[in-house]
This record gives sequence, C-alpha cells and structure tokens, in this order.
Amino acid sequence: DDTGGKGCRACVPGSYCKPGAASPLPCEAGSYSSRTDLEDASQCTLAEKGYFATTGSTKPTPCSPGTFAATEGLSECDSCEPGSSGAGGAFCSKCGAGTYAANPGQGECIPCPHPLSSRIGGVTCSICKTGYYLQDVSALPVVIFESPTEHCKPCPPNADCSSPNTTLEALGFPRGYWRASNQTTELHKCVAS
Repeated sequence: DDTGGKGCRACVPGSYCKPGAASPLPCEAGSYSSRTDLEDASQCTLAEKGYFATTGSTKPTPCSPGTFAATEGLSECDSCEPGSSGAGGAFCSKCGAGTYAANPGQGECIPCPHPLSSRIGGVTCSICKTGYYLQDVSALPVVIFESPTEHCKPCPPNADCSSPNTTLEALGFPRGYWRASNQTTELHKCVAS
C-alpha cells in the first residue's frame, strides 16, 4: 500500500500487483486485463489477432480500417500495403481486378475510373478494361491514369477486345479479316479471288 496504511488494496484493472508490492505495475504493451487479482505480468491476456493493446490496457482495441494485426500480443496494428485493403482485423486482402489502393493503410479499394482497369493487387489503374484497347503501350502508367480516355479507345468494329489489357499491337480480329499493320485499327474483310 503506497498510502502508508496497514491494509491491502485491490490491484487496478490493466495492472498486476506482485505480493507485497507498494504499487501496481501496468500490463505490458500487447497485453491487457480488466481483472484486479493479477500477481504477475504473465497473467495479463495477450491481445488477440485483429486487436492491439497499449501499456496498461484494460481491454484490447480493434484495428481500424486499413490496418491489421496478424499475430496476437501486438501493441499496434500494421498498415495494409498498397494494392490491398482491410476493414480492420487479422489480415488485409488484395484489391480485386478493376480496383486499386495507391496508399498504405487504405480501408477499401477504389474502383478504377472509366475506361481503366487493374490487375489483382493493383496500386494504380493503367490497363484498359474489356471492350477497349490501349493506343500507346509506351505511355507511363501515371499518364494513362491521369488521362484515361486519351489512351484507352473503344474497340473498333469486328476487333476482339474481350480481355482487359488489350493493346493496339495485340488487337485481335476474327478469321476472314486482316489489317495492314499492327499500328492500325482498320480491319478489312478478306475477299476471295
């Protein structure tokens, strides 16, 4: 008892009291307790996956959106990596195709602007979605993202843009058609002679 009294007092939540101790000691970071009868730090409860606990915590705190705690006993949550997001919990999930997360710690993935798409785990949107083709493969991803309609063009008649990331050079066309070069969108029907 640190008051000079002769009786014993109950320990306080978030702490443990060694027998004969003059004052309580806080549960270590990554652990917590709401009980008042602990005598050793090992009796504090480890924060579960998806939660964290600071020094002296009486209960665990859930990870906030965009963060996670993959193991128990953490004193803080880690940020989700770019290209992933999380609602707060034990893990983050990669962004699905057509969405992206450019920054660490995003709570949700953002849909790509029209007519762009992305691959799974995208940190930006720099490929054209189905039904469009990329006009210039040398364009930088940031430039494509800033001006999507200048770089992604609607698929020309009779051409095949059925998969995302179709480029002008790889523009597909059906049997019975041809084009003069892989730099043109003009398709010509074959004429039997």
